[in-house]
Amino acid sequence: MNTSTPVAVVLGAGMGGRGVSLALAGRAHVVLVDRDKTLAETAAQAVIAAGGTAEARTVNLLDFDAVEAFRDDLLNRHGRIDAVVHLVGGWQGSKTVDRKAAEQFAALEPGIFGTLRVTSVVFRDALIASPAGRFFILSSVQAQSPTAGNAAYASIKAATETWTKALGASFRDTAARAVILVVNALVDDDVRARNPDKAFRTFTDTSVVGGAVVDVMGDPSVENGARILLVPEQ
Repeated sequence: MNTSTPVAVVLGAGMGGRGVSLALAGRAHVVLVDRDKTLAETAAQAVIAAGGTAEARTVNLLDFDAVEAFRDDLLNRHGRIDAVVHLVGGWQGSKTVDRKAAEQFAALEPGIFGTLRVTSVVFRDALIASPAGRFFILSSVQAQSPTAGNAAYASIKAATETWTKALGASFRDTAARAVILVVNALVDDDVRARNPDKAFRTFTDTSVVGGAVVDVMGDPSVENGARILLVPEQ
């Protein structure tokens, strides 16, 4: 067990997870979690190909017992957990605030907020024990710009920001920090290749999100509850 290498847990191994994990390659041992084992394994292999170390895991992030067992296994094998990056998401929109919007809220809440609630509680003490523990969420500009068509998504994202700020308040008098990274939407080279005619002007490249995670992990001056806007300037 090597206890000198930082350990970063990336929750959600899809597009955002791949970008963040690649940015962490060589800087931390990356633990990629996704309900789709293939996604997690593919992202882990990319980190290894980039010269880093990684492992892929599937965990029910809505199950306190399962996440606690996962945490304990990491601590037993690695001796530390230094960052948790919550990228579990999903999106749905409606025409207005109606029954469909209410149903969308119920459908989106477990994945976006429920997983945040469980993982933040389970990993909190481990992050406090780290020399510089960090808990990140990926939020959206829509959290502060609700419209009739994004009521469900915007409301849940706003709730995740409130919870993360409260988590940051619970880190008071420790070196741990909770940080909110804000985008409009994400893009990477694969998405651009599939949509060559689209400009993606307001989209944030996943590498930018990864760079922000690396920067915050190395910045002792970052404030708890910091909301870092990563939307490209127009």
